[in-house]
Amino acid sequence: MFPIRVVSYNIRHAQGINGAVDIHQIAKSLAYTGGKLIGLQEVDKHMPRSHFVHQAKTLGQLLYKNWVYGPNLNWGVAQFGNAILSHWPVLLYRQYMLPSKGEKRGLLEAIILLKHRKISFFCTHLGLKREERMDQVRDILGIIGKCSYPCILVGDFNNGPTSEEYRLLTTILKDATDMGEPYKTYPAQQPQEQIDYIFVSSEWNTLSATTYHTLASDHLPIEATLRLMENVEIDKDIQFL
Repeated sequence: MFPIRVVSYNIRHAQGINGAVDIHQIAKSLAYTGGKLIGLQEVDKHMPRSHFVHQAKTLGQLLYKNWVYGPNLNWGVAQFGNAILSHWPVLLYRQYMLPSKGEKRGLLEAIILLKHRKISFFCTHLGLKREERMDQVRDILGIIGKCSYPCILVGDFNNGPTSEEYRLLTTILKDATDMGEPYKTYPAQQPQEQIDYIFVSSEWNTLSATTYHTLASDHLPIEATLRLMENVEIDKDIQFL
């Protein structure tokens, strides 16, 4: 299987460090990463603060990617949530709501046709309180535990590698960004901690990982280059492309 470049990026509704909202700067930052499979958090749809732009759709169009959107909060036609951009076809997507004590949080799943193999790609943004995050992680692992395909989970997890939430996640999944040093992602102008991650199921090997310097949001995008292991059986019901 060929390598794929996976990116996770909290775009803060495209508000840069300079305070300006500019979806084109987010698109430029994502283009620079070369990401082919991208999970985005804090994505607006038709919100006044971001000029009523459907940000997931706009980024999909600007980057020539398939896109899906999972709203966590709704105000009439205005929404706020997570998004997935994919170079490859999206066969199906689902939005799961997670247990939340403050702002509502969700988990967006897309089934991706990666040439001759289906994979499950998940994107999330966890809450601000530890107990809330633990409940959310348990739900996420329950969902992933029922997954039939190789899995990738990306997002803003609002916790570091010494947290209980991280330890629970890594009992089931591998941290694809664990390459011997932390890749600090927040705050963007002077990163102090890693709270954005790419986790993978056992079928994946990590070839490399890095962050990209950009001030288009208050987070940095994090990227991992992954390869599906050769001994993973292909889906018998899929024709080769």
